[in-house]
Amino acid sequence: MQRPDIAVFTSHFIIMVPLQERSKRRWLVLIACFLNMFLCSGFPYNMSVLNLEFLRAFGKSKAETALVQSITAGMLLNAGFPCGQCVNKFGARKMGVCAGLLASTGLILSFLATSIPYLIATVGVVTGCGLSLAFVSITTSVGEYFDGKARFVALSFVASGSGCGAMVFPFMLDSLIQMYGWRGCLLIVGGLMGNMICFFAVCKPQVVNITHQHPGLLVPEEITAGEQTPHHQQIKYRFEDIKSTIHNTGILLPERQTSSIAKLRILSRNYCYILFIVAVCCTLPAYDATLIYLIEFLKTKSFNDKEALVLYLFMNVGNTVGRMIPGLFKHIPHMSVLIIPALVTGLSCVSVVGLLKATTYYQHVLLMFGFGISMGGNVTLLSMTTMKLLGLEYYAIGVGILMTLVGLCAMCSGAISGWLLDITDSYTASFYGVAASHGMAICLYILSASLRKYKIATAKAHPINPI
Repeated sequence: MQRPDIAVFTSHFIIMVPLQERSKRRWLVLIACFLNMFLCSGFPYNMSVLNLEFLRAFGKSKAETALVQSITAGMLLNAGFPCGQCVNKFGARKMGVCAGLLASTGLILSFLATSIPYLIATVGVVTGCGLSLAFVSITTSVGEYFDGKARFVALSFVASGSGCGAMVFPFMLDSLIQMYGWRGCLLIVGGLMGNMICFFAVCKPQVVNITHQHPGLLVPEEITAGEQTPHHQQIKYRFEDIKSTIHNTGILLPERQTSSIAKLRILSRNYCYILFIVAVCCTLPAYDATLIYLIEFLKTKSFNDKEALVLYLFMNVGNTVGRMIPGLFKHIPHMSVLIIPALVTGLSCVSVVGLLKATTYYQHVLLMFGFGISMGGNVTLLSMTTMKLLGLEYYAIGVGILMTLVGLCAMCSGAISGWLLDITDSYTASFYGVAASHGMAICLYILSASLRKYKIATAKAHPINPI
C-alpha cells in the first residue's frame, strides 16, 4: 500500500491522497475545474445582453430589471457560507454534482417566466445558489490536489476559465437570442450547466470519514488486531510517518480537529482577514454594478451593437489575462499577497474614469482591456488570498464568509446603480462611485498588508502557535 503524500484536516474528514494516484488525477481535475469555472462564472457576470431583452419584454424600470443579474451574481457570493459548510461536511464532488443540478434546474424553469420576480426566483436564487456551490467546490478541489506555489498557479489557471467564459458567453447569448429568443436561450444554457455534473464526477475526493467520540488523528495502535476492518486498513499509517509527510509539505498538523464554531471564533480575531473582507466588499460589487449596463453605456458613446460587443470582448480578453497575473506575481520574491489586489484595483480606478473621458475607439479598447485585467485579477485573488491568509483547513469556511458578505453588497450595488441611472439619466455618477469605492479598497489592502507584515515580524520575535 502506498503512503499518502498529503493529509489535510477538515471538520469531518482526514484527506489522504496517495502520491501516484494524486499525480495522475490532478491534471484531469484541473481541466474539469477549468471547464466548471467556464460555466460557473462565465454566465452570471455576462448577462448584459439578456438584461436588454428583459427590459423590452417586461417594460420595467432599469433598477428593477437589474435585480435579475444583481441577485444572480449576488447569490453566487451570498450563499458562500452555507455552501462552504456543505463542502466542508460532505466533500467537493457530492456538492459539485448538486450544484450542477441546481444551476441547470433554475435556468430551465426560467423558460416559463412571466415576470421579473419569477426570473429573480429561478435565475437569481435557484441558479445563483447552484453557481455558488459550484464555485466553492471548484476551488476546494484544486486546493486538495495542488500544494505550495503550484496551488496558486493552478488556481490562476482555473480562474482563467471564467475569463474564457466571459469572452464566449456574450456572443453565444446574443446568437441564441436571435435564433430562439431569450426563453430558448435560457433553456439551452440550462442544458449546458448540466455538464457540470459530469465534470465534478471527475474530482474524486481523497477522503476517509472518521467518526469517533473525540475527533482527532486516529493512531493505529488504538485499534486492536481483531477490530481491524478493510476500512481501517486504508488508514493504517503510523502517526509519525503521516506527521512527517505533512510537515514536509508545509501544512500545519493540528493536534485536534477544530469545530466550525471554534473556527469562526479564530477567524474573528484575524484582523488581516477582516480588513481583506471589507476591501473585497468595496471592489467586486462595484464591478458587478458596472457590468450590468456596460454595453448600454458603450452604445451611448455612438458605438453600434457590433462595436459595443467587440469592446466588451476586449474587456473579457483582459479579464482572462488578468486571472493569470496573480499566479505569476506570487513568484516575485517578497511580493505580498495583499499588495497584488491593491495594484490591480488601482488600474481599475484609472480605467473607469478614463472610460468617461475617452473619445476615440482605440482609447476605449485600451481602457476596456485594462478594466478587464483589473477585474480578472481581483476575482482570482478572492480565492488565492483567502487560501494564503487562512490555509486549507480554514479555507472553506473563510471563503464562504467572504462570499456571503460580498454577495450582500453585490445585490445592493446593481439596484443602486440602476437607481442612479433612473434619477440622473447619466452614467457619470455611477462610474465615479465605482472609482471612489475602489480607491477605498486600495487603502484597506495596503493597511491589511502592513498589519500582516507587522504580525509576522512580531511572531518571529515571539513565536506563538498560528491558526
